[in-house]
Amino acid sequence: MTQKKRDGWVLLYCLITAAICLAICSKSSFLYPINDWTDANAYFSCGKGMLNGRVMYRDLYEHKGPLLYALHLLCCMLDYHSFFGVFLLEILSVGLFLFAGYRTLELYGARRAALLGLPLVAALVLSSVSFQQGDSAEELCLPLLSGSLFFLLRWLRNTAPDRMSAKLLILNGFMGGCVLWVKFTLLGFYAPWLLGLMIYHFIHKKPKAAWTVLGWFVAGAALATVPWLLYFGINGAIGPWLKTYLYDNLFLYQDTVTGGLIGRMKAALHSVWDWATMNWAYTVPTLLGSIWFTLRRADKQSAPSAAEKWMIWFMGAFLTLSVFIGGKSYLYYGLILAAFAPLMLLPLRGLAERLPWGRKAFVAITAAIMLTGSLGLCLAASPNTPELLKPREDTMQYRFAAIVNQTPNATLLNYGFMDAGFYTACGIAPTVKYFHRTNVHLPEMLEEQDRYVVEGVTDYVVTRSPLSPAIASRYVLVSTEKSTAGFWYDTVYLYRRNNPAVS
Repeated sequence: MTQKKRDGWVLLYCLITAAICLAICSKSSFLYPINDWTDANAYFSCGKGMLNGRVMYRDLYEHKGPLLYALHLLCCMLDYHSFFGVFLLEILSVGLFLFAGYRTLELYGARRAALLGLPLVAALVLSSVSFQQGDSAEELCLPLLSGSLFFLLRWLRNTAPDRMSAKLLILNGFMGGCVLWVKFTLLGFYAPWLLGLMIYHFIHKKPKAAWTVLGWFVAGAALATVPWLLYFGINGAIGPWLKTYLYDNLFLYQDTVTGGLIGRMKAALHSVWDWATMNWAYTVPTLLGSIWFTLRRADKQSAPSAAEKWMIWFMGAFLTLSVFIGGKSYLYYGLILAAFAPLMLLPLRGLAERLPWGRKAFVAITAAIMLTGSLGLCLAASPNTPELLKPREDTMQYRFAAIVNQTPNATLLNYGFMDAGFYTACGIAPTVKYFHRTNVHLPEMLEEQDRYVVEGVTDYVVTRSPLSPAIASRYVLVSTEKSTAGFWYDTVYLYRRNNPAVS
């Protein structure tokens, strides 16, 4: 079998593995009534808003990168009323992440171990606490980082000290640019990636190669940036774009860390420890695999060079620093470090090589067993499964939607808290800039949301606490619902503007 044909089959295997695990672990799956995670719904609502002609940051306030919202615009084009398009995007993302992991393991003679263990990697990562409920920026960036990891290690093994080709440098710069315009805190991976290449060439007394590496990489990043310069430039929104995405995230994002630099470092270390221990099922094997990679003797077949070992730890350390340096942490922050998770399979190389791979029946049965095992592990370990197969009509979002949809072309405001799926369930695109409350300390956001209520800008308002009588004269309470057990708030309230048109 040719390399190209084998890679095609492996990619299909990775996509099937991703689909099986995500069907259980991601609330974007058709097996769940709704993905009620606030971040996923904010992205989806922004995608719907863009699809309806609104310009991010100028007309809709959210503080992640524009590429993230554009991807969700595409998902909305596939399915405007549910997360099915997002589910397909997740399958593609996780499938490519697994395939990049396979190609990396193949460099070290662990191709068969990869085929044997990739379903295990997928199940451990996707059923973890850090996976959250599916559709995080970190999840969507995993294939970009794992792909660049493969390209770097392949270059170190097969091409160095000759310079990496311009084509590959542009490609990796483009991938880094995509990460920049999804979530810039994840660039801690690409800083040592690029710097490592340059230092390598300087050490080998090739300064010209070092500077051309920088030039081609920056050119690739520029290719990923030009579309946004054009989009926001044409719409007169370059200022709101850069102010929101860069300034607000750096200086106005929620920050409760005290004690100066020392306090921040202590909080960062505590966050790393929390992430590692809460997700031990994949962090511990990944660490052990990385140590095995580092201790592998140079005279052994397929052993990594010193440069490969240094780069693995260099990139992992800088990525960890960039993710947690703020001193605060949400459950999903560390998921991006799963880019290194396939390394956990390296110690299985010897065992996998002794199995009878020449028999097609054995390969098929083994693949079926591993896929079935990954399904079982996801069912047993994912924290999301209590909501599996829950009817839509049993969710607070769809109960409110049944009321809201009685009003033709209804408009909605998610007041005082983060988007939790009410826009999604109602099939409504946001019509106001501050369509929900984010973690950015922006007084204008609170003032404008109050104004929307005072002036009766939208037909309906959903809130997690009763509206103050001082601002709610235009609205009447029409429904109250309890949230799912363990949700981040207990009760939601639906208000309708006085005398809207109801069918």
